[in-house]
Amino acid sequence: MPRPDKAATVAEIAQRFRAANAAVLTEYRGLSVSQLTELRRSLGGHATYAVVKNTLTSLAAAEAG
Repeated sequence: MPRPDKAATVAEIAQRFRAANAAVLTEYRGLSVSQLTELRRSLGGHATYAVVKNTLTSLAAAEAG
């Protein structure tokens, strides 16, 4: 039985996938805080960058189709 908070997170990620024109998945390990901040700023106002668990992302992608 999935926990309610994780189910809500999967639903939110799935909604973001449905609303997006494209999705880019990255590996953030190895980046310093300043590099991650620079990456987020370079995305501008048209994109979001979030760190989420692989399992939850996989479930959300399957749910979004």
